[in-house]
Amino acid sequence: MQDCKVFDRPPSSIPAFVRALFGKRKGGAIPHLRAELALQRVDLGALARYRRQCGFVDGPHLPLTYPQVLAGALHLHLLTHPKFPLSSLGLVHMRNVIEQTRAIDSTASLHLAAHLDGERQVPGGTEIDLVTEASVHGEVVWRSVITALARTGKRPRGDKRPRGEKKPPGEKQAGGDQQPRPAPAELSLTAPFRSLLIRVPEDQGRQYAAVAGDFNPIHLYATTAKLFGFPRAIVHGMWSLGRCLGELESDLAPGSCRVEVAFKRPVLLPSTVVLRASRPAHAAGAVEFALTSRDGATVHLVGTAHTS
Repeated sequence: MQDCKVFDRPPSSIPAFVRALFGKRKGGAIPHLRAELALQRVDLGALARYRRQCGFVDGPHLPLTYPQVLAGALHLHLLTHPKFPLSSLGLVHMRNVIEQTRAIDSTASLHLAAHLDGERQVPGGTEIDLVTEASVHGEVVWRSVITALARTGKRPRGDKRPRGEKKPPGEKQAGGDQQPRPAPAELSLTAPFRSLLIRVPEDQGRQYAAVAGDFNPIHLYATTAKLFGFPRAIVHGMWSLGRCLGELESDLAPGSCRVEVAFKRPVLLPSTVVLRASRPAHAAGAVEFALTSRDGATVHLVGTAHTS
């Protein structure tokens, strides 16, 4: 039976952060949790600040990534729920798929719903999927699947491979029938039409947290990130994706769109990264993009945007 909570305003983050810091987690299966936020009008001031953070231009429609930001309070509620068996602190964003059926007017009233959708034991921990939907007048117009990793250091039962070695493609993961969501293929990015150097300051995680409400300590300071195994603070995956799509906004037709992204290596703060984008010959209307280190040796994310 699904546990569903309906809010008429975004739930406060303070109780959620208290649960995250002091709540005890006993492990176990991921429960069927769902949370909904009744019709909400977009705060145009907050939207403007988000656009500035990620490089989106002002316009009549919501940026493709913004409904996920609006649902952040629901995500926090689910991931700090007393029944949720994993620690939400230190969760790492691994993959994301976003589908939009039509452009969403920035003045529209949105109904938001989010739920947890299964788990998988993988090398290094447990992956979970967090599904979010945004509806306008009862019609689902936007959907996102976030795949996040809780880094427990455990490997799937029966996996005798050396630590860090990957399973062959298509091999089932131990611990159930749930299979990983598909991630974008590695990109060749031949003949890129866009190449941009982006400087990411040391406080970028704190800047984005103030806009998006995601105060995961791995994004804030080097001292708090080190508690979770990172040498320095890392930038939010959704900032990286938003920054890429903000730069590519004029290259994507407005309206129906599907974006698939895999986060490969974290962007340590501060950093200088490079966005490269190309149009694959095999897919009309698609844009492939990657965010890499300045020398190209480290790939931070790869993605594909399909418009129609």
